[in-house]
Amino acid sequence: MRKPICILLAVVFLVSGCSISQTDETSVKPSDLTVASSEAAESTTTTTTTATTTTETTPEPTKAPDPVKFNPHVRSEILSKEYAKDEYWEAFYNCVDAIREGKDTFECKNKKAYEFATGEITFGALFPPACTLVIGNGFKDGVGKLKYKMDKDKFLEREQNFEKEIERMLNESVRSDYTDFEKIMGIFEFVENNFEYDYSDIDGNTIEEFGTYACLMTKKGICTEFASSYAYLLLQVGVDALEVGEFSQLYHAWTYVVCEGKGYYVDSTWGTTNFGEYDLFLTYFMQNDKERTNDGCDVANSYLPLVNWYNRDYDRTKYRVKDDRFKPLHEYVMYRGMDTSKKIIKYQFNDEERELYYGG
Repeated sequence: MRKPICILLAVVFLVSGCSISQTDETSVKPSDLTVASSEAAESTTTTTTTATTTTETTPEPTKAPDPVKFNPHVRSEILSKEYAKDEYWEAFYNCVDAIREGKDTFECKNKKAYEFATGEITFGALFPPACTLVIGNGFKDGVGKLKYKMDKDKFLEREQNFEKEIERMLNESVRSDYTDFEKIMGIFEFVENNFEYDYSDIDGNTIEEFGTYACLMTKKGICTEFASSYAYLLLQVGVDALEVGEFSQLYHAWTYVVCEGKGYYVDSTWGTTNFGEYDLFLTYFMQNDKERTNDGCDVANSYLPLVNWYNRDYDRTKYRVKDDRFKPLHEYVMYRGMDTSKKIIKYQFNDEERELYYGG
């Protein structure tokens, strides 16, 4: 992205914000022959055989994983550590529940919690359909007020359609029994194959045209929208993820994801297949600081916009990435699938088929 749009990007950062089990057979082994011997004068031996039967039990069929449901109460533990107290989250969830029902008030313990719950950047990152269309309208005596900036019935229809679309995307890309890595990979593959990089609406002045909500609904956007949308989909399935941005060199955004307690970078913008590639390349999937720096990104001056908005003094170095276990995927290899039973990623390097174990 070029410097002439850096100011716009700075603003956008603030609001874009099973397989079936094997048949279990129980077999009863034939017992040893029981021999009854009697000694006759002629030393004749009589043998009696007791036969046993083999019984086979039919196992209970393996239950399919439950479908993925829309989660209105997404949460980032990173944001919790750096700013958001439990009472803030409680207020936010009360606010979201009220909005989904078209109510005008919600309970919250104090003004700080109210401000977090109704913050535009909070909505942008954690409840996109409400961003810019629902605003705080005052707080008093433990009650927060809400104001809708469009017809309430139309807004509720819009919000319900959003939930249905999120559920559809998630159920096409992941299963509820996936591990965190499998969710990160599954949603990455979906985004790369279904979203399109498009800056034609970059001058759009409504949330329908620009922002996380628009990107998720239209499957079009620029780097900030890709980064925040990918993060939101991961938060939906319980994977902590937040947008990362830097404005000193490339004016670019990507996503910080947490997998098995470690942080990694995923750039869903540069990975998208509509840049002329018809294969999914994993070059920008699960990178570390050094790899991002080699790509030209100023990692040293990058930050998490959602966290930075509420706590400008947070320690950015805590969210730097050193782990290089996924380095083999960054040698311009093509993704060829994921075997969740064996916990392996299949990929192609030149004409050679390779595998990477991701199970820990």
